[in-house]
Amino acid sequence: MTGKVLILEDEARMRRLLELVLAEQGLEVRTAADGRAGVELWRQWRPDVVLSDLKMPGMDGLEVLRLRNSEFPGVPFVLLTAFGTVDTAVAAMKDGAFDYLTKPVDNDQVLEVVARALASTCRPSGQVMIGSSPFMQELAREIAMVSRTDSAVLVTGASGTGKELVARAIHHGFASPGAPFVRVNCPAIPRELLESELFGHRRGAFTGAVGDRPGCFVQADGGTLFLDEIGDLPLSLQPKLLHAVEEKSVLPVGGSRPRKVRVKIISATNRDLEAMVGEGGFREDLFHRLNIFRIHLRPLRERGDDVVELAHHFLAGFAARHGRSAPAIEPGALALLRAYAWPGNVRELRNIMERLILEGREEIRAEDLSNRLRPAQEQDAAAETAPERLDLAARERELIREALVRCGWNQSQAARCLGITRNTLRYRVRKYGIRREDQGSV
Repeated sequence: MTGKVLILEDEARMRRLLELVLAEQGLEVRTAADGRAGVELWRQWRPDVVLSDLKMPGMDGLEVLRLRNSEFPGVPFVLLTAFGTVDTAVAAMKDGAFDYLTKPVDNDQVLEVVARALASTCRPSGQVMIGSSPFMQELAREIAMVSRTDSAVLVTGASGTGKELVARAIHHGFASPGAPFVRVNCPAIPRELLESELFGHRRGAFTGAVGDRPGCFVQADGGTLFLDEIGDLPLSLQPKLLHAVEEKSVLPVGGSRPRKVRVKIISATNRDLEAMVGEGGFREDLFHRLNIFRIHLRPLRERGDDVVELAHHFLAGFAARHGRSAPAIEPGALALLRAYAWPGNVRELRNIMERLILEGREEIRAEDLSNRLRPAQEQDAAAETAPERLDLAARERELIREALVRCGWNQSQAARCLGITRNTLRYRVRKYGIRREDQGSV
């Protein structure tokens, strides 16, 4: 692991134990014996994760948490608590704490929590993943897990939910420092140039090929290749991409000898690839090769108070960029942030916060937001067309379970009944957690 961890703990023995456990994993660690000293060190050193005892002289862990919420909203804050104060720690998580650990702490548990916290704060390009919701905590666990191997990952979600940020976080955990991260925006490259862009070409391979050119697979060798909006990849190129993904080998246009590469493939899309497979718009074998592990990003409206954390984070960042103080958000404005459907997701929130900073607001009021948010009718229309509506997923799950029950849980027969392949059915059974013992509730 790499990163900076600050420990605030008044008990010298516990402080030293935590320092040794984390330092053995390659982490930079600094400590403070009370909250006030810890806050000063925090401001100077800018750690990636903070572990703080709940009970400390002078300034306790809850006071430090409140300061974190105002000054450092993007930094995961983990509370250390005795068994008798677990209820307080759980309540603190609702106020923005990332997690809590009970004393005496288990070393493996400390490392697991810190690893998740570091994954949630990956900053490979100056960006930060913000949010303490259960969804974000699960996302951090998934990122940490898939970062341990070179297996392919498919990231799905609506536009503006942060698919590239997740891809960069996975790359940051997977690759060595300085390893390449190469992004290919599939719909932005003309179709006649996409093959050369991906696989490279040899001199004279086509008109205008005046020299050899390495493709994105070769450029990403030793690192990560991010295929953004993979659903827009032409069918004609999909067999060659399948071969490259399976064999980790590429053949340039006009070349005669393939080249081996070592890359982690991360794909992203806001389209329903499974539906495209059924309609013949995407190869099923390629879909399964890219979909070894799937991470689905929820829309911002389903992430609870993450919207408040994100708003504070964006305000603080843009204010610092323009040499200003971050404005406070009055209660009425906070209520609007929570109630709004955010059809443009995190990207829409970010843009609104940037405009407010440019206008020089000293406080964000409800009226400052209301004239910038889409009318309710537009929100409803956007929500109606959103691909991740929960009622659609629930109906699909119910239909699959009904087909399985009718076919005596024979998956081949159920797949034929539904008009899908057996592999697609198996994937959806796993996706929805459908179990035979649940059949009585169908």
